[in-house]
Amino acid sequence: MNRDPILPTVLVAEDHDYDKLILTEVFGRAGIKADIRFVSDGEQMLDYLKRRHRYAEEGSAPTPTLILLDLNMPRLDGRKVIRILRADEAIRHLPVIALSTSESPKHITEAYSIGINAYLVKPASISDYVSAIESLWQFWMKTASLPMTESFGHE
Repeated sequence: MNRDPILPTVLVAEDHDYDKLILTEVFGRAGIKADIRFVSDGEQMLDYLKRRHRYAEEGSAPTPTLILLDLNMPRLDGRKVIRILRADEAIRHLPVIALSTSESPKHITEAYSIGINAYLVKPASISDYVSAIESLWQFWMKTASLPMTESFGHE
């Protein structure tokens, strides 16, 4: 992980260490330069976004440019996190992409209905995962217009 303050920050909520390693590898293979920050559950994600507890120190939790959210996490799952996030005026604008192994139409519809911006099914192969992350990055960081955040030196 690079802590360069000019890199966009990607906040990833993922409870499995193996999936964290895979995602880090995928970003590397895709040649994406980002400050990737991991949290292990929904409680930690809200602590990070609201800059409380371990993230209270200034500079420890830069505003993410993009959030990748596992929907099934311990303590507070991704569905509850997105509902809380969308109800908070200070952080509701942040783009959130669900990252899940589930291809269930029910899960996908539910995710969109509670405010997710996009739903990405984790590909089975690394090469497909790299391609999916490259496409995601291309759209969100180069095509879409995003709200300004302190990650880019603005707030």
